Amino acid sequence: MARILGLIASPRKGGNTEMLMERLLAAARKEGAETRVFSVAGKTIGPCTACDACVRGEAEFCAVEDDMQELYPLMQWAEVIVFGSPVYMGTMTAQLKCIFDRSRSLWRVPGGLLHKGAAAVVVGEGRWGRQEFAVQTIWWAATNHGMIVLEPEADVCGVGNEPGDILKDERALREAEALGRRLAHIKLSLG
Repeated sequence: MARILGLIASPRKGGNTEMLMERLLAAARKEGAETRVFSVAGKTIGPCTACDACVRGEAEFCAVEDDMQELYPLMQWAEVIVFGSPVYMGTMTAQLKCIFDRSRSLWRVPGGLLHKGAAAVVVGEGRWGRQEFAVQTIWWAATNHGMIVLEPEADVCGVGNEPGDILKDERALREAEALGRRLAHIKLSLG
């Protein structure tokens, strides 16, 4: 069974993105997958400073010392990473963009992100809340790291504004559970 990391890039603890991600991960665990979660809520993850210490091998992962150091080993452990983000300004959160930028340091590390599976969970204010564009930006960033978008429907787009609204979106809840079940059985053979 797959090792799945749920990476929640919402600054809000216990928000809709977290609830939807937990639904996905619970379904994956039920199928036998091993899951772990990393949430940016309450953590500090700064932007890449372009110091190139990671490229030169002067730092294990990144020279910037913050909570990103906790995430690197989890990203290496995972076979599949589900990137969760609320829709901010029509795309992923700044926190998730920082994570993708700072993950550049994994390019030189064996077992980095190359050939790992990628999926997305996004939540917007309305049915047309730019979720699809947010998913596309996540997939673009993931494929830039050599990750594999696992299937045409490797995303879940939910609707919610106030905390708990996502629990009313039965379609998103069903899709999250279905994706979690499928991801549990993913076999990656390119790595």
